[in-house]
Amino acid sequence: MRNLITWLSKRRFPYEPLITVEISKSRLLHNLNEFRKIAPHGMVAPVLKSNAYGHGLMEIAHILRDEKNIPFCVVDSYFEAIALRTKGFKLPLLVIGYTRPDTIEQSRLRDTVFTITSIDTLRSIENIERLIRIHLKIDTGMHRQGIMLSELDQAITMIASNPLIKLEGVCSHLSDADNIDPSWTEGQIHTWNSVVKKIKNAFPLIKYTHISATDGHHFSKEIDANVSRLGIGLYGLVDGEAFRPPLNLKPVLDIRTIITSIKKVHTNDTVGYGNTFKAEKDMTLATIPAGYFEGIDRRLSNKGFLLLGHSEMACPIVGRVSMNITTLDVSHDPTVKIGKIVIIISNDNSKPNSIQAIAKLCGTITYDIAVHLAPSLKRIVVE
Repeated sequence: MRNLITWLSKRRFPYEPLITVEISKSRLLHNLNEFRKIAPHGMVAPVLKSNAYGHGLMEIAHILRDEKNIPFCVVDSYFEAIALRTKGFKLPLLVIGYTRPDTIEQSRLRDTVFTITSIDTLRSIENIERLIRIHLKIDTGMHRQGIMLSELDQAITMIASNPLIKLEGVCSHLSDADNIDPSWTEGQIHTWNSVVKKIKNAFPLIKYTHISATDGHHFSKEIDANVSRLGIGLYGLVDGEAFRPPLNLKPVLDIRTIITSIKKVHTNDTVGYGNTFKAEKDMTLATIPAGYFEGIDRRLSNKGFLLLGHSEMACPIVGRVSMNITTLDVSHDPTVKIGKIVIIISNDNSKPNSIQAIAKLCGTITYDIAVHLAPSLKRIVVE
């Protein structure tokens, strides 16, 4: 029925989006398998939170749905879990963010497990009158979420004495795993390993232990864990050369649009809001129907680049990036015309508009760029 409604809608309202996000299935699965090489027991839990780091929750779930040897997928919120289950996604889910106790009590989502992030939440679920499966988060030094070490014995007692609370897993998070100095992380791992020993003594049948996110894979051999969580690395947005052995990681998405207008400007003409760009010579400018709402960071104003046409000529962004429009200097392309393809984000790390290059130019991290890609943009899974 849903497919029929979609077909009828397209017949009634024919529309081809001006901007498309292409998600590469082969690149995503390649990255997953690269991290499996260094993950504990080869077990990787893909992280799909925050619209799959901007790549599209449903699109990434669709790619992973038939993948074998995935212990569970990680989402941040119950909302994301509902969205996935509503679309028929069947792999086990771990909600790793905070969930209200009454939501946990009322949930009827199949194969969906909740992370308990504080002793207060653990107390709040003690009287729930049905079986609850949980992962217990431990604060091993990040001091953001998790049961404090001083509360661990109490938490163990509370769980062990309640047959309706099943401890399926224990987890934590490394706060500084990408630092070239490993000393803090090694101390955190030492704490974690002692916690896991105590947990295993109390619950010898516990199923999952996990602390590593993407950068934590550097330390897999030192960590007592049987699963790692893979977020930004799944999408190829970290430096694979930083791992040992090096990983051949590939960015998963690129974004394309078209030129929608072309005009000539003359010496001393200004461009865009605030007149921040003044032409030093006669120029040919083009606009595209994408700006900071769609994910072209405003910090790229007057210093970023997009790629033009099949030749992928790098064209400077001139003037301020607007909400839904960006202006390019296309003076060096005599063949420029309305409708010509522009690559907003390239999946080639050597290009000046790769997510890694953009993040560096903006003085931020790849996560910041990726998650701000508008959810409304049409995402297409390609091989």
